[in-house]
Amino acid sequence: MKNILRYLLPYKGKVALATVMIALSTFCNLLLPTIMSDIVNNGVYNADFPYILRCCGKMLLVAACGLGTVLVGTKISAAVVASFCADIRRDIFRKVNSLTFEEFGAMGTAALVTRSTHDVDTVSWVAALLSATIVTIPVLFVGGVLLAFSKDMVLSLILLCFVPLVFVAVVIIGRKISPLWKEADHYTDRQNDIMRERLWGIRVIRAFNREPHEQQRIAQATRVMAENIIRANVSMGAVQPLALLVFNAAAVLILWVGGSRMAAYGSPSAGDIFAIVQYIALVMNGVVMAAFAMVMYPHAQVAAERIAQVTRAKSMAQEPEQAVRFRGDVDFDHVTFRYEDADESALTDIDIHIRAGEKVSVIGGTGSGKSTLVQLMLGFRSPTEGTIRFDGKELRQWGAPTVRRNISAVLQKTAIFSGTVRENLLMGDAGASEERMWAAARAAQIGEFIEKLDRQYDHVLSQAGKNLSGGQKQRLSIARAILKDAPIFLFDDSFSALDFITEAKLRQELNTTMAGRTRIVITQRVTSAMDSDKIFVMDQGRIVDCGRHEELLERCRIYREIYASQTGGERQ
Repeated sequence: MKNILRYLLPYKGKVALATVMIALSTFCNLLLPTIMSDIVNNGVYNADFPYILRCCGKMLLVAACGLGTVLVGTKISAAVVASFCADIRRDIFRKVNSLTFEEFGAMGTAALVTRSTHDVDTVSWVAALLSATIVTIPVLFVGGVLLAFSKDMVLSLILLCFVPLVFVAVVIIGRKISPLWKEADHYTDRQNDIMRERLWGIRVIRAFNREPHEQQRIAQATRVMAENIIRANVSMGAVQPLALLVFNAAAVLILWVGGSRMAAYGSPSAGDIFAIVQYIALVMNGVVMAAFAMVMYPHAQVAAERIAQVTRAKSMAQEPEQAVRFRGDVDFDHVTFRYEDADESALTDIDIHIRAGEKVSVIGGTGSGKSTLVQLMLGFRSPTEGTIRFDGKELRQWGAPTVRRNISAVLQKTAIFSGTVRENLLMGDAGASEERMWAAARAAQIGEFIEKLDRQYDHVLSQAGKNLSGGQKQRLSIARAILKDAPIFLFDDSFSALDFITEAKLRQELNTTMAGRTRIVITQRVTSAMDSDKIFVMDQGRIVDCGRHEELLERCRIYREIYASQTGGERQ
């Protein structure tokens, strides 16, 4: 909780001002029963109508003052809470963008979304409590008790005897609901996870008629979540009726004892008894607010711990970017990599040496380790053993941002963002001219398609490129990469959605436009690799052979099998 409360420090002045305003409003509320008691004792008892009017004017003035201060205090408090939530969400967003792949995978997208929405909304209650409510509780309770004592000590003691009963009940309820909120939040994550999975795989679910099964899964998660939330809310809902019962019993007892004493001794007066009953209501409000604070705190604490899991998670190293342009040499020097908690290495003793200006391909079947190789090259993960060098200098000495600045990558999973075609292309180079965009689009074999659009480069694309086909998305990603002026180009299985004719035209254009640049093609297609200067064949995380196309056909069994499966065994 301390990590969350520090977000209020920049607003401590506003919090203090809101506290003062709310305190003044509460003090005004405490004055009203005293004035009302004065009306009964001196105005009504003496039938002094002018005195009653004057007291009513005082009450109206005090009420207006209380209304004005509570409005100002509430407005300031609302602004503080909004800023408090915005600051937490900003830090969560920044942290998520810097999480390591291991941390991101451990928490999951659904849990991260819940933490930045539901959990932040829950802890916002703490900010609201500290800036607007916490001062009300002691002022109402202490002020109400002291003013009640000023009227009659015996009746005030009756009031104090009932207060501990409420607090004992609240402590019991609070201990009961804390695990309920924790379980409910866990299944909120689970529900979001299933819903995201269902939306992502809706076509597969419908193709296999698995809708009933998926509905059962999400119904189970929803049922457990709802049961815990209902049980927690029912327990919380019992606080107010219980407090009302206790304090109404106290009011009845005070009226009975006060009436008996007034009849026997003439003291306290009717106005005093009337004021003490009103003070009971004010003290009850304070106790109920304190009770809700005690009941809500476990829920807020659970949410704060869940947020802290994100803010404390391990981040990728934030390294400065150097204004250096590589020649294009890339070396993997006996690199081995093993995923966390994995039984075997994903890559073993990878030894690759690429000279500036070369076109090399890495080919292998599914699961051979090609994508892991890409992640290491881009600095997304660090080798378990061995070193990766660019221009003879280790990757960690350059820093990942500098390496990525010198690599233009088309990753296996195409990423198209909502916005225009122009905005997606300019991610490659924000300062690119119209002519360069046209050249990149034509080279990527997407220019003709863009020209046919009504608004051409200003055509609006849906999120994830849902209004594009798979091949169009892939070619647009390639055009974005071509637009970046980099010495090294990395294509990670980025021709898989293209037909062979389009791919042939694209490879011919790339050979022309990227002459002299280092090109690394990660592929499963022989046609994408056969014109490379060197082809590295991977199998089960190892480099099993290296050479040109004809050489590998002669001596590498795995390469021949890939070639035969794709071409029918006929040499091209």
